[in-house]
Amino acid sequence: MRIAPFSLSLRSLYNATMTTIDFLPRLRAAVADVLPEIIALRRDLHQHPELSGSEERTAGIVSEMLMRNGIAHETRVGDTWGVVGVIESGQGRGDKTFALRGDMDALPINEERETAYKSQIPGVMHACGHDGHTANLMGAALVLNRLKDDLPPGRIKLVFQPAEETVRGADVLVAAGVVDDVDAILMLHGWPRLAPGVVGVRDGAVMASSDQFLLTINGKGGHGAYPHDTIDPIAVGAQIVSNLQSIVSREISPTTPAVVSVTQFFAGTPAATNVIPGTAKLGATVRALSPALRDELPERIERIIAGICAAHRATYEFSYSYGTPVTVNDTSVMNLVREVGRDVLGAENIVELPEPTMGAEDFAYYAQKIPGGMFRLGTGCEHLLHTPKYDYGDAPLESGILMFAESARRFLEKGV
Repeated sequence: MRIAPFSLSLRSLYNATMTTIDFLPRLRAAVADVLPEIIALRRDLHQHPELSGSEERTAGIVSEMLMRNGIAHETRVGDTWGVVGVIESGQGRGDKTFALRGDMDALPINEERETAYKSQIPGVMHACGHDGHTANLMGAALVLNRLKDDLPPGRIKLVFQPAEETVRGADVLVAAGVVDDVDAILMLHGWPRLAPGVVGVRDGAVMASSDQFLLTINGKGGHGAYPHDTIDPIAVGAQIVSNLQSIVSREISPTTPAVVSVTQFFAGTPAATNVIPGTAKLGATVRALSPALRDELPERIERIIAGICAAHRATYEFSYSYGTPVTVNDTSVMNLVREVGRDVLGAENIVELPEPTMGAEDFAYYAQKIPGGMFRLGTGCEHLLHTPKYDYGDAPLESGILMFAESARRFLEKGV
C-alpha cells in the first residue's frame, strides 16, 4: 500500500505551509523586541565612524554582540577587521548555506547634519549609511539566532565586511574562502530616493565597474612668455581631457552606459604663474555596465593619449588599474527578494528600479563567485549618499531586518 508515502508528503506540505504562515508573526515579535537595541547600536556606530581598514572598534562591538548572544564567529578574517558569524539552524544538518552581508566602514567627510548622534570624529562620518547596514545585519542575526530552532535546517553566514569604500574588503574575504561553502548571498543598501519601508529591485547589471588610470605627461618646461620654446604639458593635458569625452559620445552606443571622468589635474606651482611646467599629472575614474566594454576601454583611452602626445612632441606614462567589477544581480535571488518583500512589506512597497547606477559596489566580487543580489532599502533622507548631511536614520531598520531574516529563512526552506 502507498498510504505512508502519501501521508508523509501531505505532512511535509502542511509543515511547509504552516512554516510560512506561522513564522512571520514570530519574526515580527522578535524584531520588535530587539529593535531598541539595534537603534542604539546604529546611533553608536554613527557617532564613532571608522575609515576603511580601521574598523577595529566597530568589529569589536560586532564580535562582542555575537559572543553575548552565543553566535559562533571568526574575527580578523583575511587579516582585515572583517567578522563572519554562522548560525546553524533547524533540528539537524541542512544542505543549504545562505549569506547576508553588511559593510562597516565610513567616509572621510565632515558631518554637517545636527542630530543627537552626530559623528564625534572630525572629518569622518557614515555618509553612505554603513552604520545602518551593520545594524540591519546585526538585527537579523539576533532574531534568526533566537528563532533558529524554528528555521529549516541549514546555515546562515553573517558577513560583516570592512573596506567597501576603498573596494578592498570583499575581494579579500572572497580570497579567504568566506563564500566557498555559500549557495547564495544577499545585501541591502540604503537608498534616499525611496521612502522607508520601500524596497527597490532590479535584475542583471545594477552597478557599474569602477576602474582608474593615472597619467603623467612629460613635456619641456620654460618661461610662460616664450611658449614656443616649450612643450606645454598643460595644453596637451587639456586636449586629452576634452578628447577623452569623445569615447563615450562618439565611440560607444548611446544605449550603452559608460563614464570616463578626469578628476585630477596637477601641474605647475601656485607661486609661479609665469612658468610653464615640465610635467602634468592626471587621474580619472572609468565606469561601465558591460564587462566586454570594460575590457576595451583601456586601449581606447591610451590610443587618444598617445595620439595627442605624439602630435605635440610630448611623452607620457600611463597606468591603468582595474577595480570593482560590474555588480550583477542574479534573477533567482532577486525573485526571492520580490516574493519576501510582497509578503513582509506589501506588494505596493516593492518597486522595480528603472535603471542601474554608475556607482560601484565591491559586493560584485561575491556575485561573481556565487548567485548574489542587492536590493535598495528606502531611507527617505532628503540628502544624497556621500554628502555631509546624509543620514541612514532609524526608520529603515525594522523593514531591513524583516527582509534579511525572512529571505534567509525562505532560502533555507526552498532555495531559489
